[in-house]
Amino acid sequence: MTISSQAQTESSMQPRTNISEDSLYSSLDELIAFRFHVKHRSLNSQQKVMEQFSGGHHSLRKGSGMIFSEVRQYQAGDDIRHIDWRVSARTQKVHTKVFTEEHEKPVIIVAEQTPALFFGSKVRLKAVQGLNIAAILGWTALQQGDLIGGLSFNQNHQTWLNPKRQKQTLLTWLQQAIQLQHGLNRPGTVQPHLWQQATQQLLKMVKPGSKLFLIGDMLNLSEASQQHLQSLRKHTEITAIHLYDPLEKELPKLGWLNLSSDWLGEHLLPINSLRKKTRQEYRDSYVNAWQAAEKTFRNLQIPLIQISTEDKPMEALLKYKIIQ
Repeated sequence: MTISSQAQTESSMQPRTNISEDSLYSSLDELIAFRFHVKHRSLNSQQKVMEQFSGGHHSLRKGSGMIFSEVRQYQAGDDIRHIDWRVSARTQKVHTKVFTEEHEKPVIIVAEQTPALFFGSKVRLKAVQGLNIAAILGWTALQQGDLIGGLSFNQNHQTWLNPKRQKQTLLTWLQQAIQLQHGLNRPGTVQPHLWQQATQQLLKMVKPGSKLFLIGDMLNLSEASQQHLQSLRKHTEITAIHLYDPLEKELPKLGWLNLSSDWLGEHLLPINSLRKKTRQEYRDSYVNAWQAAEKTFRNLQIPLIQISTEDKPMEALLKYKIIQ
């Protein structure tokens, strides 16, 4: 979403495209600094996060410290208690469920860096907040001994790194994400096909038993993206994080504004922000989009949280019990 004012005195509320270039984008040093904020922190299970919204859900965990990995053909020495009788009957060959130690769980972070996130009214851009959150999750995963990898994408490129238990892997991923962020120079509308491409890639790359974090707009997923997530959800813990700016929720009283948003299309629409009815319609547009997304993710049994550009990222993740 972009908003611009026709009055000279209201220029401070325009998207932050007139600020020095260096201050707009993420700094690798700042992302590295989050490493020292997560000592003694750990990632919560998806079940803990989900309990805040629906009172819990079916978990992929089995017993203490074990997570489901895959079903494969039975091999000598496998525990017969883990035989999958349904698959065995269907294939006429004995198959067993394979479980792995929880500490070996790969953590996959997906960060959107598209023009839709190149917006921020006061503290920072949504794209920058997305990488702040990604960095905190990444350092926390490494700190607790998990593998870390992920996918980042903008409107032109995707980058993927296989998960490893190495600091350099996270640093490389963050550097690649920052490079994609520097490919942004103006705000734009949401392009659902970009998340569709990302989720399709995840289907190919994410291994069973992984922990997956989706960070971005998340309000306008296509049906294909939803189907991809439904497939991933069968063997992966997924948490979705919606990034927003307060100006997207509430229209300021600034007189006549030029507004372009996802629900209005590419054309600028002049609106009078002093009218109460106009501000209410604007507020309702966001609420409707958010509620639709909540319903979609609830049906998928995936927790969806929202974090503002003005939030302190560590405090927000603690608030929603993503980390503890």
